[in-house]
Amino acid sequence: MKKSAFISDLIFTFSLSFLFTLCVFRYFHLSLVGATLLGFVCGILAAGAVGALLQSKRKMLFLKKSDEAQKEKLLTHLSLLGDEQKTSFFHQAFSKSNASVRRSGRLRLFSDEAFYFLRFHFAPVTADEVASAARWKTAKKKFLLCSEIEESAAALCKKLDIELWTGEKIYVALKESDALPKTYFGEENAEKRSKRKLRLCFSKRNAKSFFVGGALLLLSSLFTPFPYYYLIFGTLLFLASALIRIFGYS
Repeated sequence: MKKSAFISDLIFTFSLSFLFTLCVFRYFHLSLVGATLLGFVCGILAAGAVGALLQSKRKMLFLKKSDEAQKEKLLTHLSLLGDEQKTSFFHQAFSKSNASVRRSGRLRLFSDEAFYFLRFHFAPVTADEVASAARWKTAKKKFLLCSEIEESAAALCKKLDIELWTGEKIYVALKESDALPKTYFGEENAEKRSKRKLRLCFSKRNAKSFFVGGALLLLSSLFTPFPYYYLIFGTLLFLASALIRIFGYS
């Protein structure tokens, strides 16, 4: 919600409440001053209540968008991991809430009650992959974890009594158990981010900007009664432009 729209909603609520309560209090023969003061108080209270409600809705919408972006980042991360890394990741994640979770080769985990099949890739899971999991002989409840799944494959899961966990359910489960990745595949860490910003700042292409800034400051020193500030900083910008042009990042 834009700030201007938020403020206009508050003004509208205050005005409506103030005028309505003013008329009601005057109807009951309160003095104009008393009715005005009470109407003002009612308007403030109504505007405050509406403002709190709108802020709450705004916060919830922000959290939903933030969670959606985080979920997509998680699914991309899982799809990019190798089979061994996927298995290790979910083994560690599930072990936080269930100590009985064990590995059963790559992309398979099991506990005392359940058997988990991990199928994370960019293409949706097919009915053939579901059939492959169904052929695995075990008396435990089967779970298929994936990012996306074809409609026919989802219908087959239901028919074969395989519980399906897709993106949202997996994200919520990992978030609730505090098992989300600390860093995501391909994501910049703080050191890489600072280096990238440093390279952008001291790129040779920025030498022209430093030169123009220095020239403007030196020219300004001719028309001001206090030229020393402009002379010093203009000279520094000139020196910076020369150094960046010579030693800056390409």
